[in-house]
Parts: sequence; structure tokens; C-alpha cells
Amino acid sequence: MPVNPNQSDRQPKPNEERLPARRPGLLQVAKTMFFGVLMIGKKGTWEKGGEGAQMTPGQIVVGAIIGGIVLIALLLAIVRVALRLANI
Repeated sequence: MPVNPNQSDRQPKPNEERLPARRPGLLQVAKTMFFGVLMIGKKGTWEKGGEGAQMTPGQIVVGAIIGGIVLIALLLAIVRVALRLANI
């Protein structure tokens, strides 16, 4: 059987350059921060090659700030609803 040179089963050479890993997008950062706030997550998220490890420090800081603001707004909304129901 002839060998197809376009097959993807070839092994990369040690000195061959690899493409840099893609940075996660906005949705991936939001998802990781959401589960981080809830303290639910996989051990591999923050290890090498995980989704969290590919994030830049700026993405983590901005995601944490936005997540904190959303969490506080959600808590305030719950308190308002509870106070309105108590006054009935």
C-alpha cells in the first residue's frame, strides 16, 4: 500500500516549532470564573495545558472583577425580593 505524505500520523521532530496555544475567549473565561466562584472545578483546569492555565493574568483579573460585580448584584436582588415579600 502506498504511503500518503499528507497523513497526520507523523511524529513532530524535537526541534520543530509548535504553534502557540490559543487563548481562551470571553465565554471560556466567564465559565471558568463562574465555576471558580462556586468552588466547583476540575483539578486540571489550572494545571499546565488546562483552560485556566492558558488565560492571561489580565483575563483572570477582569473576569474576577466582572464576576464579583455580578455576584453582588445578584445578592442585592435576592435581598430586595425577600424584603418586598416580608412587607406583604
